[in-house]
Amino acid sequence: MRKNKIMKLFYTAIIIFFSFLTSFGQTSFIGHSGVYYLGTANIPISSASYSNPNINGVVIRFNWNDVETSPGVFNWTYVDAEIAKAVTYGKKVSLQPLGEPNWMAGLGVQQYYYVDNNIYHTTYGQVVSNSIVWDTIYVMRFQNLLQAMATKYANNTTVSYINTVGGSFSRGLPTTVVTDTTTLSTAPFYTTFPYNADTLATLINVQIDYYMSLFPNTPLWCSVDYVPFEVQASGHARNYLATLYTNHGIANYPSRFGLWREDIAGCNPQTPINSGSQWYIMEQNSCRTGAQMLWNVQDGPARMNQCGLTPNTKQFVLDAAIQKGLSLGMRYLEIYGIDIQDASLSANILQANTSLIAQGDSCNALGIESNELEKGIEIYPNPTSGILKINFKNSTDKSEIEIFNSIGQNVFKNNISNQTEINISTFSNGIYLMKIKNGQNVVTKKIIKE
Repeated sequence: MRKNKIMKLFYTAIIIFFSFLTSFGQTSFIGHSGVYYLGTANIPISSASYSNPNINGVVIRFNWNDVETSPGVFNWTYVDAEIAKAVTYGKKVSLQPLGEPNWMAGLGVQQYYYVDNNIYHTTYGQVVSNSIVWDTIYVMRFQNLLQAMATKYANNTTVSYINTVGGSFSRGLPTTVVTDTTTLSTAPFYTTFPYNADTLATLINVQIDYYMSLFPNTPLWCSVDYVPFEVQASGHARNYLATLYTNHGIANYPSRFGLWREDIAGCNPQTPINSGSQWYIMEQNSCRTGAQMLWNVQDGPARMNQCGLTPNTKQFVLDAAIQKGLSLGMRYLEIYGIDIQDASLSANILQANTSLIAQGDSCNALGIESNELEKGIEIYPNPTSGILKINFKNSTDKSEIEIFNSIGQNVFKNNISNQTEINISTFSNGIYLMKIKNGQNVVTKKIIKE
């Protein structure tokens, strides 16, 4: 009996191991491209907007508090009604839960308080609270939300993306917290609470794995965020946390792990992009990226044109933002509904949708080429204790090779020709990710130092 159990565990481990290896050969992201209509959370979008021929999809945003009105009690009426309209008019949808329920604190989840300094928020200047995201109860409630969403929508082919995980765990951590709500005394977040990027990244990676187990066919939009106090807290760049969890997602789920930002504009990001920026991660992983407009262009357009683009017209400023996304290799953009409904911008929206779909098709073609590149690479012996040999059977062009350790640190970078040897004898034992870039094609491989 004991021998049978051991053999069963052994074969289970073998199956998991080879499934893990197989994922590294899937280099093409399968996202649905185009312009997506961006509305307001919990506000129904008109049928006329769904029928707009210039868009490819709609973003359904909803407040977590409104679909889970009390712990474990869900009401999906709003989301279901929006999906029904999408089905009627042949559009895809991206689902995005926002915020956290107002009952969370009542469950005993640890809270932090801070002054909201975002002038565009209705709570600007007020002391507000959020949950500590590594609190066990918060994590459990988040996973329960994912379970409920999966029960409803995991097999719904109209749902092209779900935008979650990253924004629920890494976005908005404040530099300063209020330690006394009466005197308004403040202190750094990272000295008040036990923040550690490596520990938090491990927690986020678990949520990514959990999402992928629940949604085997639905790509994830994972927000790529920065931690404003990371340099002070650890000496690492502001994008260190995001680097850790994006490396994990891309390495393990290359066909379903997408990177998303909420603030693309003609003025943002500025170029050249700093290596410590969240946008640097996006730039390095084109074809699996998408973004939301920073704002609409109906206001002058002041917020979308803080760098002084000329002419300062709605058409030019919106086009500048769209071109910024395309230049970063994006295949998906969320544009505010008020701009999509503007008849003077119809031609701009149509062109954006056409260009994004074409870019998505190009990315898919590159994915096929990357698969051919992957088939033509020999890496041996693997595992190894010293010399790693790399042979390109189908290419004589130089390739860029980078090796990352398990926490996302770059431990090797070089350009090589069709055959080379890398001495990794000084590396610590463990699993590493090798990223091979040949022209526009990128392949990831797992290597093991023993």
